[in-house]
Amino acid sequence: MALLSVTALPMSFPVDPPSYAPVIGAVGDMACDPADSRYHEGQDTSLACAQSRTSDAMVSDTSLTTVLGLGDYQYDCGDPSDYEVSYDPTWGRLDESMNPVVGNHEYKTGTDVFGTPCPYSNATAQSYFAHFGESAHPASAGHYSYDIGTWHLIAMNGNCAKKSVGGCSASSLETAWLKADLAATNQPCVLAYWHQPLFTGLAIAGGQNSLYKPWWDALYAAHADVVLNGHIHDYQRFAALDPSGNLDPVNGITQYVVGTGGEEQVAVKASATPQPLAWFKTFGYLRMTLEPTGWTTEFVDFHSTVLDTYSGTCHL
Repeated sequence: MALLSVTALPMSFPVDPPSYAPVIGAVGDMACDPADSRYHEGQDTSLACAQSRTSDAMVSDTSLTTVLGLGDYQYDCGDPSDYEVSYDPTWGRLDESMNPVVGNHEYKTGTDVFGTPCPYSNATAQSYFAHFGESAHPASAGHYSYDIGTWHLIAMNGNCAKKSVGGCSASSLETAWLKADLAATNQPCVLAYWHQPLFTGLAIAGGQNSLYKPWWDALYAAHADVVLNGHIHDYQRFAALDPSGNLDPVNGITQYVVGTGGEEQVAVKASATPQPLAWFKTFGYLRMTLEPTGWTTEFVDFHSTVLDTYSGTCHL
């Protein structure tokens, strides 16, 4: 099986003039299952099912030029009827601007946590690909790349063991595609995003998910700048790190976890290594200004309040 190299985006993002700095939004782990007792049309407590008010904040942000979807759009297993009730009226309002990556719940089979059968087609995430259509890039099983301003953005499918995905190992087809894509770009700034993070902020395997280290190895070797993930239901910002989790302010990659779209919240564990520099157990989204030679991020909560701000410089 050959994985396709895809560079596509339905909108045009100019590079000139040099001061052009598009603003993107990023978020994952979004719409609560309507069968959840906390659902209440997405207007429940601060701990779960907050997709309505969280998406309201992002929809009202007129600075955004595009949205990066970080996976797990509709819980518990992406049933199309649940999309219609929960996701579509809330986060679905941003679908025309969405450049998505697929999460693990899009592949969930069997029954969901409420006893309802998951779509049979979830074995290959077909409900997800049907919902997002060509913007999800089904021909390449969900990985693709594109440019915005001076930035090269790479979207990956982190469900490495699933059929047709291509794998995450150093010798896998998807990793080979990633390396080739990195070698082909001339953009000064590079951002990669997928659902499951390497560094989790949780006390599991030292706070790391080593499955994605080969991708970090490739990104680090190519002097990439930023990695965005979801999956963990909180906001985390790490220092610039090497692929082993060591501080590297010169060549390191800055990872953000933005699993804050509304489904539920979890806390960072004090025993996890490395620890994030900033984290919030709340709902919101990341607003990121793609400057010509760097970036500025703001984590915005569902009250439209900025809770964390950071600026970085690209590895030119």
